[in-house]
Amino acid sequence: MSPPVVDPDGFRALAEGFVATRGSANTRAAYRRDLRLLGASLGIAPDPAHAPPFGVEDDPSARRAAAQLAAIPEAWWQDWRDALEGRPSSRARRVAAVRAFCRWWSRAMDLPNPVQDLRPPAGSSRGQERLSREVVALSASQVRRMCDAAGALPGPTGVRAHALVEVLYGCGIRATEAAGLDIFALHLDDPEDPHVVVQGKGGRHRAVAVPAVARDALVRYLATARPELRARDVRPRPDQARHRDADAVFLGARGRRMGRSDVWREVQRVADAAGLVSEGVRVFPHALRHSCGTHLVQAGVDIRYVQAHLGHASPVTTEVYTHVTARHLRDDFDRAHPRARRA
Repeated sequence: MSPPVVDPDGFRALAEGFVATRGSANTRAAYRRDLRLLGASLGIAPDPAHAPPFGVEDDPSARRAAAQLAAIPEAWWQDWRDALEGRPSSRARRVAAVRAFCRWWSRAMDLPNPVQDLRPPAGSSRGQERLSREVVALSASQVRRMCDAAGALPGPTGVRAHALVEVLYGCGIRATEAAGLDIFALHLDDPEDPHVVVQGKGGRHRAVAVPAVARDALVRYLATARPELRARDVRPRPDQARHRDADAVFLGARGRRMGRSDVWREVQRVADAAGLVSEGVRVFPHALRHSCGTHLVQAGVDIRYVQAHLGHASPVTTEVYTHVTARHLRDDFDRAHPRARRA
């Protein structure tokens, strides 16, 4: 089926107007990627110069594009959905993004929503995929090796690496949450209740308990390494109001706030120093988060506490760690039980 005719400039204006309504920078980037894929299916090339996101309702080209989208038959949308590539979760997310996009402009323009009845692609049941997806979790000894290796790294970046790994694992926070952590969000003075306040998905804030070892590593970093790293920022960025480097907990070698990719590279550096990379072990920031959840469940911690600690909106997401634990128990059973041993 040939792509419908949709005004390119109007479509881009609609897309940017919708993306501007999202609060999180990561959410905006994800929606922008998904809508670019829809635009490619409509034969619309991305424009590096984004259209102004405001006043879209009064933009004639945007109204024309919205009317053209509203007139696309349901069969085309179903064919577009069925032709999506990637993992079931990725395909389901793209459909959800397009549904949200069309719902937004249909309300703003008072036009019919052409994807109101469009269902997610087959085989993308969210609950079932959460339970069946692969969870990369390190063993307790592998995590210990990483923490020891990070503690042995020299200089202020070594002290930072140790604090970062201890916080990623001990608090179970995401790489984005670690990069976005600010000084005023740290509450470490009370040894009975040290915690940090992180901003998770959807802009939701939660208080996360900090284990004693992670607290000690973080306090040492703040007292010794961070001031030295911060002093290296001799040329502040022009967009300083957006990055707020002076407030950041984790700073890079030039004294500026670490980004998500910087956190990923730092974890890889520590894993390499620990010898895990040479052994073929997959290590990345989210693996430390998975390790935190898995080890808590294996230790018998109530799954509702694990859910709150990790900031999962649904307990179904946390239940994946119970399945990981059950798999480990089955492996131990097969190795230990005389009647279960395989020849």
